[in-house]
Amino acid sequence: MKMNMQIPLVMVVSPEGCRSMFAASEYRSFREEISRTIFYPDFARRSYLEGVVNVELMTDDNGNIVVNETNATHAGLLDYVMGRIHSLMISDDESMGKQFRLMLKFMMY
Repeated sequence: MKMNMQIPLVMVVSPEGCRSMFAASEYRSFREEISRTIFYPDFARRSYLEGVVNVELMTDDNGNIVVNETNATHAGLLDYVMGRIHSLMISDDESMGKQFRLMLKFMMY
């Protein structure tokens, strides 16, 4: 039986932007694409809403993203993230054909 390893990516999303929790060079292009795509949504900013969104996803060999599982502390944040994730297209070879466990921490400070 083949074991599929999920690669953890932890990102902090604040009103100032989205950034990786770790400065690792692996999957840099994928992390940068997430940072360019996901922002603190206006509805959450107005309500001072914080929370965590977890997304298990995989990238296929063409750069498309397939979401396997999700959970979040707030349904609105999950809906926002899912809309943004589906707009991503991955083009770097390092991230194609991989499984990721993406954790987005929305924090107001």
